[in-house]
Amino acid sequence: MRPVPSLRLLWVAGLVVIPATTVIVYADGAASLLGWLLLLAFLLAGLTDYLISSHLLDHVSVELPTLARGTVGRDLPIAVDFLNQGETIAKLRYGIGVSASFRIEGEVIGTVRNLLAGKRRSVSYQLTPLRRGQFFLEALYVEVFSRAGLWQLHKKVPLATEVRVYPDLRRERKRLASLFLMRGHDGSHAVRQVGKGREFEQLREYQSGDDYIDIDWKATARRRLPVTRTYQIERTQEVYVVVDHSRLSAREIRVPVAESAEGDWLYQESSAGGEYAVTTQLEKFLQTALILSSVAERQGDLFGFVSFADKVDRFIRARNGKEHYNIVRDALYTLEPGRVAPDFEALMISLRQRLTRRALIVMLIDLSDPLTAEHFYDTLPLINRQHLVLVNMVRPEQAHPIFSPQRTPANVSDIYTQLGGHLQWHELREIGKRLQHLGVELGIPDHAELSASVVTQYLTVKRRQLI
Repeated sequence: MRPVPSLRLLWVAGLVVIPATTVIVYADGAASLLGWLLLLAFLLAGLTDYLISSHLLDHVSVELPTLARGTVGRDLPIAVDFLNQGETIAKLRYGIGVSASFRIEGEVIGTVRNLLAGKRRSVSYQLTPLRRGQFFLEALYVEVFSRAGLWQLHKKVPLATEVRVYPDLRRERKRLASLFLMRGHDGSHAVRQVGKGREFEQLREYQSGDDYIDIDWKATARRRLPVTRTYQIERTQEVYVVVDHSRLSAREIRVPVAESAEGDWLYQESSAGGEYAVTTQLEKFLQTALILSSVAERQGDLFGFVSFADKVDRFIRARNGKEHYNIVRDALYTLEPGRVAPDFEALMISLRQRLTRRALIVMLIDLSDPLTAEHFYDTLPLINRQHLVLVNMVRPEQAHPIFSPQRTPANVSDIYTQLGGHLQWHELREIGKRLQHLGVELGIPDHAELSASVVTQYLTVKRRQLI
C-alpha cells in the first residue's frame, strides 16, 4: 500500500507548517516553542491518521473474469467484483491499467460508494478495443481516503485477465445483405437445389430432355414406364480458406477519412494515417475467412482453416457448427503479418498430404510480386488436379487501367503514377490468364468488395456443382 498526500493535507500544511516554520526561524522564546508544538502536532496528526487507516484496503479483494471476449470497435464491459471483509468504506476509487489498444468509455477512474462490511459489489468497467489481437489486463488500482482525509491510500491488485479481440464483421455482413438482398445476417441462406449431384433425391417419370444415363432401369421394368433418378447437390462438401500472413499481407490499405464512416472496419482512432484511415490486407483476409465460414455453415458445408507464411502454422480440419466456428475464430484472431516470404511448396505439400477428399480451397494471398506469383504458379500443379482452387487478393491501390474513368489525372505526376498502376494491373491480368490455364480463377476485387466477391465465387461453385 502506498500513501499519497491528499489535497486536504496540502491545505493543512499550507495553513500550519508554513506559519510554524516561519515562527521557528524568526521568533524566540515562547513563540518559537509554540511553532515547534504546532509542527509536532501536524506531524503526529498525519502519522496517526495513516496508522489507523493503513489497514482499510487489506480486507478488500477484487475479482475479474479470467477471459473476456470482444470485437473491434464495440463496447466491452469488464465485470469487476469488490468484496469487503473489513469495515465499511464510504468511497473507493478504482481504475484498470490498459494499453493504447483500448479506449475507455465513460470515466477513466470509477467510484464505488458505501462498500459495506461483508458485502460484495459488482460494477462494470467499459472498454472499447481498437485493434484485433490477444491482450492481458495485468493490474487494477484501488484508492481510499484515510479516516481524517489527510491521505489517499493506493493499492495495486495483480490481475490475470485475458482479453481476446476479434475482427468486426458488421460492415461486411451489411455489404453482403445489400448485395444478395436475402434474409439473414450474412446475406445468404440455404436453398435446396436439385441437379446432377451425388446425393439421391427421388424417382420420377421420365421427362423430355432427361439424360438416358439417369434412367433407373429396374424401376422402369417394375412400373412399365420410363423412370428417371434425380439427385440433390451434396450438402457436406469441404471448404478450406487458406490465409497468407507473410510479408506481403502487411500491404497497407488506405481510404480517405472523409470517405470512411465511424463503425466501418477501416475506422479506428489508433490509425496514424493522417488524412487516411489505414489498415492492412491481412485484416481483410481474416474478415473474409470468418464471413465465408458463416456462409458455408448456413449452406450445410464443412469449413476448414489454414494459415501459413514460411510454413503452415495453423491447420483446422473442416467441420461445422457453432463450436467449430469459435475454434476457427480463436485460431485466426492473433495472426500478424510476418517478415518472411511465403513458402508455397511447403503449403502445397501439406495440403496434398492432409486433404484426401476433393475440396474447395479458397486462397487469400498476394500475387502482386512477380517472383512470388511465379513461385505460386510452379507449385500449384501439386493440388489443382485433385481440388478446386480459387485465388483472391485485394487490388493494389494504383492497379487500374490508365484510361479508367474513375481516375482522372490532375497533373503530370498523376499521369506517371497511373502509368505505373496500369503496368501493375496488366501484370496481374497476365497472372490471372496463366492461372486460368490451370483451371484456377484469380479474383482481384477492391478491398470493400473482397468478402462479397469470395462469397459469390463460393455460391457459384455450389450452384454449378463443380466440386
